[in-house]
Amino acid sequence: MRPILACVLICLGLMACTIQPEPFTQAENEARAAADLAAIDVNGLPPNRPITLAEAQARAISYNLDTRLQMFNSALQREQLDLTKLDMLPNLTANAGYAGRDKSLVSSSASYRNGIVQPSNFETTSVDRERRFADLTLSWNVIDFGLSYLQAKQQADRVNIAEEQRRRVVANVFQQVRNAYWSAVAADRMRPELRRVMAEARRAQAASRQMEAEREQKPEQALRYQRDLLELIQELESVDDQLAIARVQLAQLMGLRPGTPFRLAVPATPPRLGNLGLSLDQMERVALVNRSELREDGYNARIVQTEGHRALLRLVPGVTLLGSLNYDSNSYLLYNNWQEGGVRIAANLIRIVTNYPKIAALNEVQSEISETRRLATTMAVLAQVQVSAQQYQIARKNYERLGSISLINRRIAQLSHDGQEAQTTPELDAIREKAAAALTELRRQRAYADLQNAHAGILVSLGLDPVPAEAYGQDLGALTAEISRRNEEWRTGRVAIPRLDETPRPATTKVAANTP
Repeated sequence: MRPILACVLICLGLMACTIQPEPFTQAENEARAAADLAAIDVNGLPPNRPITLAEAQARAISYNLDTRLQMFNSALQREQLDLTKLDMLPNLTANAGYAGRDKSLVSSSASYRNGIVQPSNFETTSVDRERRFADLTLSWNVIDFGLSYLQAKQQADRVNIAEEQRRRVVANVFQQVRNAYWSAVAADRMRPELRRVMAEARRAQAASRQMEAEREQKPEQALRYQRDLLELIQELESVDDQLAIARVQLAQLMGLRPGTPFRLAVPATPPRLGNLGLSLDQMERVALVNRSELREDGYNARIVQTEGHRALLRLVPGVTLLGSLNYDSNSYLLYNNWQEGGVRIAANLIRIVTNYPKIAALNEVQSEISETRRLATTMAVLAQVQVSAQQYQIARKNYERLGSISLINRRIAQLSHDGQEAQTTPELDAIREKAAAALTELRRQRAYADLQNAHAGILVSLGLDPVPAEAYGQDLGALTAEISRRNEEWRTGRVAIPRLDETPRPATTKVAANTP
């Protein structure tokens, strides 16, 4: 028996010494890449009809990997809470074993009387050379139960924190989807027009080169003309390349593999954003109640407070209740089976005296830090509300101004086109005016995307949930309908305004007004 055990231990020791770094092979990397591509291809439901904004947002909830990762984190914290609750249960330990000796446990004794020790003339043994033993012990430490209870409360707050982080991720993803969607809509609207202008510029460039080759135009004049056309083509190509990126970004947000073809439901005219109808004071009230950062700071403060209670509880003397069922095959025992019970108490008196004042002072400092952090977050939230309102007003003015400029440029381009046909306007000027009109219209479309992004920024700063809590887990169609309903509620100004015990400021300004 002993040689076998020794050989096993030696083999295990030698195996531990032979462990070396093992990088993935090229074949393993290729197999992993193929598996990842296959998983991405089946991740999202392929679109079979034009995608609306609500469906794009629903796809971001259902198939966006960042959103799903945050949902998995929330589920993980819930599972961890269930596991932490089990720590409050008492310990039930089962032990079993075998013991053997090559020689009997023989001992001698001596008698003691009146200060004189008289050795015994014979030896005795009370343990078999081979025996089996087992026990089933139930132990419950009252202090450990209290510590586990407080730890479970902390984990419950971590579940709430994960939920608030999920809310924040979803709101930010919705804002990104809104911006990317309208940028992609602008690309779908304007890329055909830009390509027509580029085609005209290339035809004019080819005609100029032909005229230069045939000496029908002065070389210097032809080269300057071609240079102006090339600069215009370069500008248009740069804009066209940037527009192509918008669809890639939107596909990534919707959980589609980049390059997957899809169509967008392009409205004939930009939809109105609606009217929240909230003053800055009301917006601040809504944000202070709903923002996930403030709720998260509150949960973190409660975790810190509970940790202080745990630190104080560790100073309390520990009380352990014990009970066991025992068995021993030793033939010298009168009873081979017996039951045992007891109570054990232990306390570190020096630790109680020395640590209590320091722990109390530490808890007070941590409470002050948590309070200061929460107030700092409150100040940041109020600033974000003000900034989002100002950004919306700036975006709205920019969109309206570019609308006027675009209208003027379209009229100028039409006049230049008429002059070109009447041979009173040079071809280059007509092409340049067409390009200017197209680029201005594109800037107007982008300004609308920025306006949508600013409007979404207000919703994010208010901490409003773009998806009802009961809608998670529904199929794509039902989730799209819930998002459309929530967007309609916000468009018509149906936002709950909390009542706070604070005197509102007299000067208020309505924000997020109707925008064409």
